[in-house]
Amino acid sequence: MGRKAFVRDRILAAAFDLFAVRGYEAVSTRDIAAKAEVGPASMFKAFPTKEQLGRELYTIALAPIEREFAALAATTPSPAAALTATVEILYRMYDQRPRALALLIFPPHDITPWEVDRANDGAVRAIIRRLTAQDDDGEAVLWGALTGPLADRYLRRREGLMAPHAVAHARRILPLLSFRP
Repeated sequence: MGRKAFVRDRILAAAFDLFAVRGYEAVSTRDIAAKAEVGPASMFKAFPTKEQLGRELYTIALAPIEREFAALAATTPSPAAALTATVEILYRMYDQRPRALALLIFPPHDITPWEVDRANDGAVRAIIRRLTAQDDDGEAVLWGALTGPLADRYLRRREGLMAPHAVAHARRILPLLSFRP
């Protein structure tokens, strides 16, 4: 691995940690450079803007989650089966990659990465909306129910796995599907 790739990877790793813990808006490029232990010149050579860094980080961090949802969409499950599978995927991903899932749950306000953009039919929320046959409001309520327990666990730094609770939580969320207009 060349020096340039090494510096770039360190910057991405530092940004990933900082964005997941403090949020995109609360982190400066100076914070990222300090955590990555690189100088400002190296930082801006690798990523000329914070937005460019943020967009690349979202692409890399959310790719495994997007692959899971693309595979689920390819199976064309019923809305109830899709909801149950969604909870299982999100909870398993939380257990395996909590910081990546935090990026999905708490997207930045300053930029809209393509991975969370409403115009992206391949985005996780768009797939969930399609598979559960929700309109925008229904999808927003459903998203809150799906991610609320994960956000609570993440923000409170509570211990324990989420995957064992997936089926029980899916049963609690399933009645929301019947409230479609």
